[in-house]
Amino acid sequence: MIDPATQAQLKDAIADCIDTDQGILDKLREEIRPLRNTSRRIQPRETTSISIVGTDGGNNQLQFDPFLIQLVRVVDSSNNEYCLQAVSPTTPVEKLNRLQFPNDGSPQPALGEMMDFLGVTSLPSLSHMIRPTDSGKPVSPSWVQVYRELVEWSILFSILKQDFGTDTLIVCDGLLRSKVFAEDLFQRLLQGIRTRIEEKWQRSRRRIYLAGVAKHSKVLSRYRLAMALEGVLQTDYPTYVEVPRDVEERAYVWSEFARGDDRADEGGEINKFVGGKMFLVKFGSHRRDPVWPVDIFVPQISDAQVILARISHR
Repeated sequence: MIDPATQAQLKDAIADCIDTDQGILDKLREEIRPLRNTSRRIQPRETTSISIVGTDGGNNQLQFDPFLIQLVRVVDSSNNEYCLQAVSPTTPVEKLNRLQFPNDGSPQPALGEMMDFLGVTSLPSLSHMIRPTDSGKPVSPSWVQVYRELVEWSILFSILKQDFGTDTLIVCDGLLRSKVFAEDLFQRLLQGIRTRIEEKWQRSRRRIYLAGVAKHSKVLSRYRLAMALEGVLQTDYPTYVEVPRDVEERAYVWSEFARGDDRADEGGEINKFVGGKMFLVKFGSHRRDPVWPVDIFVPQISDAQVILARISHR
C-alpha cells in the first residue's frame, strides 16, 4: 500500500510528466484536427451480409503438458463451419502440406485451393513464418496463429466463388492487412479477390462488398484522447471519417503496414501488406459511443458510405 506522503510525491511526479509531455498531445491534436471537418453521417441501409470469424486461439487451447493443442475453426455469422482442425506447435509441416493436396479423391481444402491459385506447393513457400522444425529444439507456438490467419484468408477467397442471390456485404474479423504472406503473394491474393468480385457483377449484376472490422488499432490508440479533445466523431448520430495515410503511418513502428496502393502510386515502396483503407467509425447515436477501426477494400473506397451504412444496419 502507498502511504499518503508517497501518494503526494507520486501525484507531483505524474503532474511533472504530463507537463513535460504536453507538447506531444498538442502535436497529436494538430494532426487529428483536420478530421473534425471531414466526418460524414451514416445513413443506414438494409443488406444481406456475411461475417467471417476465425475463433480465437487463446480460447481454444487444450493444454496438458507436454501437449499444447490449438483448434483452427472458421465460421460465419450463420454458424456455417468452413474449417475445424486440431493443430499443435509440433505438428509436422509436411503433414499439413499433404492435407492441402489430397490424392484420395476428397475435396481440396480452401487453403490448398488458395495455394494453387498463388502457385505455391508448400506452406513454407506461402509464408516464411512457417518452417519445418529442427529436431530437439524448442518450438514456438506462434506459427499456429499464422496458419490460422492463412486459413481465414483462404476461406474468404473460397466464399467468393459461390453464387450470391442479392448484393452482399462480407465482413472480416480484423483489418484487411497481412504480413504473413511471402514476397508479393498477398497482393496477388488481393488481385484475385478483386477479380472474383468484379466477375460477380459482370455475370449476375451482384455487388459484393468487402470490409474488415477490428477490435483494436494502433491508430485509434494513439489518437483517442486527441480526438476527444478536438471533438472528432462527437455527434448524436452514426458517423465516420477517413483516416489519411500519413496519419496511419505515424501510428505504426513499421510504416509499410499503412502503405496502400495509393501511397505506392505516389512513388513510395511497393505495397505488400495492405488491402484496405482505414476509416474510424461510430455506429451509435450517442457522443460517447465506441469508435471502431474499419478497413474498406481499396478498390471500393468510393463506396464507403454504402458499405458503412450496411455494417451499421447489421
